[in-house]
Amino acid sequence: MINTEYGKFDGDKWETLCQICFKQNFRNEAYQEIKATPGDFGIEGFTRTGKAFQCYCPDKYYSAKELYEKHRDKITKDLNKLKTYESQLKKYLGDTNINKWYFVTPLFGKNEIIQHCTSKKKEVIDWELSIIDNDNFEVIFEEVNFLQPALSVITKNLISKINIGAEVEIEDKDKIKWKSEENDLIKIAKGKHSKRLPDSVHSSSLEIKLDKLTDISVSDYLEGEIILRKWENEYPEDFEKFISITSIVEKEVEEQCLIPSDTNNKLYKSFQNLLESRIKESFDNLDMMMVIKLTKRVMADWIFRCPISFE
Repeated sequence: MINTEYGKFDGDKWETLCQICFKQNFRNEAYQEIKATPGDFGIEGFTRTGKAFQCYCPDKYYSAKELYEKHRDKITKDLNKLKTYESQLKKYLGDTNINKWYFVTPLFGKNEIIQHCTSKKKEVIDWELSIIDNDNFEVIFEEVNFLQPALSVITKNLISKINIGAEVEIEDKDKIKWKSEENDLIKIAKGKHSKRLPDSVHSSSLEIKLDKLTDISVSDYLEGEIILRKWENEYPEDFEKFISITSIVEKEVEEQCLIPSDTNNKLYKSFQNLLESRIKESFDNLDMMMVIKLTKRVMADWIFRCPISFE
């Protein structure tokens, strides 16, 4: 699977997305899909204005050099099919001649692929095929954003929302171990949670409530750590963006802590709502459950550290 800002793709999923986008973006040019059966003729579809399209998604991540070689070889192979299957393609194309052959792939490798497209353009023209508009023919390399404007709308429905750690649960033994190792942080958390509680809380129940609130913070933190590590590994760009966003919100929280509030708990809830909304706005590919869990993890982190500081 290949990860992009619009989701993860394999060959089948990429072709499905491309076909939907082609049909939407080139509806006014009478886009026509060509199925892979009974044979692969080197194009996935074409328009009556002379555009032809071929999709390709690598099966795994490659270095820039390796990806270039994959792209180069695939372009060469598929363009050769225009010559091999000229007569079959003529039956589909009719009076339409191909003037632009697009190679559409999720990721870009090296600039040298453009040079390869230029050399292949000259080669195809030299074949003097009946299905090619030799006066205007171009071989064009495009990556994922070529599928806009349909792409952004379609992926929201086509691609499942990310929900890493949906089944993550922290065992009691893990919480006990962490609390014993981070005793200073537990004391800080209890001190902050005590300031969230109203003065009317009876002393006999105060310690019970503080233990429970702190235990929740520990669970939220540990569960969130597992989710973050998986997210960082599978979606490193999104993870880095998340770190930047939470750092910005953290500065806002530190500033708000300097200003008196009606109640500390109301201030705490305002931080939680602010953080949740920023995460939700910034990542429309995240399942709401993951947004909530990420919010809880950051809030727990702020309870254990300095950002949240009730006066």
